[in-house]
Amino acid sequence: MKKEEFLTELEDVLQREEPCKETDDLNSYEEWDSLSKMAIMAYYDKNFGIKLTLKELKEVNTVTDLINLAGDKIQ
Repeated sequence: MKKEEFLTELEDVLQREEPCKETDDLNSYEEWDSLSKMAIMAYYDKNFGIKLTLKELKEVNTVTDLINLAGDKIQ
């Protein structure tokens, strides 16, 4: 998956109206809450076969951190 495609899908998962950028701080997103973290966990499991934990997501601060969690599955 390309980064641009991931960023677009991230907007959908988080139900954001504004575009997501790699440098964005997730904590500044109004939408970044426990429900969105669960949605991200489900998204990663379904699309990348990666099972994230809440502990891992607590360490995530930026959109780039989310991209890095996917490893080579996002280019």
